[in-house]
Amino acid sequence: MYNLEIDIKAKRELKKLDKHTQKFILDSLSDFISNFSLEFEAQLINQGKIKYLQGNYQGLYRLKLRSYRIIYAKKNDVLIILVLRIAHRREVY
Repeated sequence: MYNLEIDIKAKRELKKLDKHTQKFILDSLSDFISNFSLEFEAQLINQGKIKYLQGNYQGLYRLKLRSYRIIYAKKNDVLIILVLRIAHRREVY
């Protein structure tokens, strides 16, 4: 089972969003964590909802939630998904 941790900077970014968007993102992340497995991740990669980032962002993943992007890292040894950024797609990278 994976746990969800949100970086302090990502929490600040989340608080800047309207309440409806905050709820959507938190609910989506909760569903993402509760269903997360390697098979589920592979399915989302095939659908284009998750992308492994390259270059300066190597080792990070991007999760698409409507017009928002969640940048996250997996820490396999402690089974934690750490959300690093929450922003509109034009601002996240």
